[in-house]
Amino acid sequence: MPLSPLKPTGLTFILILGILSLSSKFASAQEPSPDVAPDVFVDLPLEPNSASSDSSPEENPDGSNTEAEERENFIETDRNAFTFSRLTTGRNVRVFESAYSYINIGSEGAKHSFPETLLRIGLTERFEARIGYNFETGPETEAAEGDVVGGFGANAEQQVLYGFKYQVTRRNREYRLMPDSAFLIQGHTPIGSLEGQTQVRLGYSWGWELPRGMQFDQAIRFGTDREFDDRYNLWAPSAVLRIPLVESRRWFTQIEYFSIMSDGREIDFSKQFIDTGLHYLPTPNFEIGGIVAFGINEQTRGILINFGFGYRF
Repeated sequence: MPLSPLKPTGLTFILILGILSLSSKFASAQEPSPDVAPDVFVDLPLEPNSASSDSSPEENPDGSNTEAEERENFIETDRNAFTFSRLTTGRNVRVFESAYSYINIGSEGAKHSFPETLLRIGLTERFEARIGYNFETGPETEAAEGDVVGGFGANAEQQVLYGFKYQVTRRNREYRLMPDSAFLIQGHTPIGSLEGQTQVRLGYSWGWELPRGMQFDQAIRFGTDREFDDRYNLWAPSAVLRIPLVESRRWFTQIEYFSIMSDGREIDFSKQFIDTGLHYLPTPNFEIGGIVAFGINEQTRGILINFGFGYRF
């Protein structure tokens, strides 16, 4: 025969009240005291690559990603393309970059550029300071060639550069089409030259992560320059597609277009290039690779070969 449903009795209610009372006392005993911070690790700086791919990253209240999620797994250097990186180093992180370039563009013969050093220092998660040095040998530099080998630097035999980069936007889950983007401002001062004059460089880069680990980045840069008493402006648009060659993304290649065009010069020029390269990351904090660039118009017949590395610490 079917069992009859249980009917509540006074004893049942007493047992329920006792269980609830014990549960509340046990829960309150687990709560941290007001004098102890719930999370003692909140203010500690994140180490590079500290985000675990197996964990579910948290989101900030505004929908943006946390610092742990934003930190890229692999180093992103500014030297592995003419298009500078859309990311900053991150708080308390430093990136050292250096390279050598062989330049044989135009009619002035071969030149050599080294060490093309750049030290990037993360002051906050989005703000980095930058300082660097370069030396270029060979015949007198043709207009804008120094800008090519120096990453849009000054047209000078020797130069120091200094400036800042700020990450303006970051990808987040709410606005998935929003790109990462960064603003760059740099001063380039020729040294060892009586006619040297500091030039200013402004830049903005933006880009997206594509399927299969590919990246598509673009940039536009503006600067000032001069040739003797002829002062003019420079514009440098560029776009690069980075393509991983293996699933681990430790090997990747690229296809890039960039140009340097004058504005307000007595005789304006437009120098246009395409380049490709091969890069390898032995560790997440070390990148090494080379680039080969070819001029694609009459003013830039020739070749440029660049080989260098970047180290994050």
